[in-house]
Amino acid sequence: MTMNETIEEYIVPILADLCHSVGISDPKIALEIPRKKEHGDLSSNVALTASKQTGTPPQQLAEKLAAGFPTDSDRVESVSVAGPGFLNFTLPGRYFHQLLKDIVTAPEGFGSSDEGGGARWLFEFVSANPTGPLNIVSARAASVGDTLVRIFRKRGFQADSEFYVNDGGGQVRKLGASVRARIKQIETGAETAEIPEGGYHGEYLVDVAQALIDENGLSGSAGLEDEEHVGRSAALKIRKNQEETLQRFGVTFDRWFFESELYDEENSQVTGAYNSLVERSKTYEKDGAVHFKASEFGDSEDRVIKTSKGTFTYVVPDIAYHLNKLGRGYVKAVDLLGPDHHGHIVQLRAALAAIGLPREFFHPIIVQQVNLKRGGVEVKMSKRAGVGITLDELIDEVGVDAARFFFLMRRITSHLDFDMELARRHTEDNPVYYVQYAHARICSILRQPGAKESDEDVDLSILTEGEETDLLRALARFPWTLASIVRGIEPHPLTSYLTELARGFHLFYSRHRVIGDDRRTTAARLMLCRGVAGVLSGGLRLMGVGAPEVM
Repeated sequence: MTMNETIEEYIVPILADLCHSVGISDPKIALEIPRKKEHGDLSSNVALTASKQTGTPPQQLAEKLAAGFPTDSDRVESVSVAGPGFLNFTLPGRYFHQLLKDIVTAPEGFGSSDEGGGARWLFEFVSANPTGPLNIVSARAASVGDTLVRIFRKRGFQADSEFYVNDGGGQVRKLGASVRARIKQIETGAETAEIPEGGYHGEYLVDVAQALIDENGLSGSAGLEDEEHVGRSAALKIRKNQEETLQRFGVTFDRWFFESELYDEENSQVTGAYNSLVERSKTYEKDGAVHFKASEFGDSEDRVIKTSKGTFTYVVPDIAYHLNKLGRGYVKAVDLLGPDHHGHIVQLRAALAAIGLPREFFHPIIVQQVNLKRGGVEVKMSKRAGVGITLDELIDEVGVDAARFFFLMRRITSHLDFDMELARRHTEDNPVYYVQYAHARICSILRQPGAKESDEDVDLSILTEGEETDLLRALARFPWTLASIVRGIEPHPLTSYLTELARGFHLFYSRHRVIGDDRRTTAARLMLCRGVAGVLSGGLRLMGVGAPEVM
């Protein structure tokens, strides 16, 4: 029995029947966890939302619903009314005791659910251009996307991850020209390279240029004159480096999808996407270019989709890519995009609507900027990358665990200040250390000789101290937290939850002796410790963060 499944499945139907009995025809019932524990374990605002429909004041309506709700000692102990009309449900201790036993018996399964029903969701994230090392925004997207995939899988979805490789367009030619400049630098022994306007200045291209020379068995640049050929070769090497960096970060993709796959000569999916708009009369010609009637679908103006030179603008292959996702059987395409994609989202959404895709299929999320700070001073540049600090450099300085945890500490759409000095500290003011230390502390307790107690016939009713009951209730919130993450497609509540659970354990440990003279109390507290350790470990694992047993 878990709070977000069995209890909700029990409460909601009863509450719905009561709502119908007092004249609420279509009740919108949602259960939430109250902010204050004195308000119970679960809360519903249905009386507030339905008050106007019934013509009954919210508090009076809530009192009617509370009076009619059955209570027992196994599922719902009491129902009360608080504030302007909230219904608050208090669950009995027996419920939490059974929950703890379930956690200890099968910790890896706790929080799992079939709520997704096997629905196929595709999470596309990072998708950085193959022109340089991964930057910090890409790193944040990697942490967020990978965590979402793990959580959605745990909740019963068929969640897949994908990296879209933009291996076409003018950027590849610019990359080729930049690499050729580095090849010339290597040939001549010059200290600097003459990078063309709009090219890439990072020192990392020296290694790429040298690798291309070595692979071609050349002592110079003969055979490497074609900028597009050089650019594609360089892009493949850079993409491979990106993959190695992501694997180092604990992120692997189910598929790397290359844009070039959309340009099959016999059946170009890009041409097909363009034709879909033309055939639906959603385009017109002006000044030799083809415009999409984007303003009819929510955009601020119409957009060029085919230039007067006959080339497609970038939105056309993106339309083809999302049609490809739909054709592969996905019911939801979640795209984690950088902060410079606001306008592109509006245009792509309009185009997908124009060709008949359901609005709910495409779900873009902007991953906001990260500000790296060291000693209160913003860190901006990496000479080697020619851009901001790279993910590899961040891993070298703070480690994978701290980086992944810190990237998840704020809402995806909020700017994130990343304190690199704090992330390196082995002190309790470092959030990831604080959570990991709670797990390691429990493991230390469980290694003690006095911890070899059997879990059979443990009397959990002994756990009546405030810190103990708070921990029991905190454990029950884990599945609920995962369910809320799925509803919002937003992983940051998991870091908040684990921090609160760790705080609850540290407080419990500071006030109560786990292994003492009373065997019954010792056995109950050891089981409580095992339950907390199981949930901490499971939650950290979902974030791709380690749960060390020794610190």
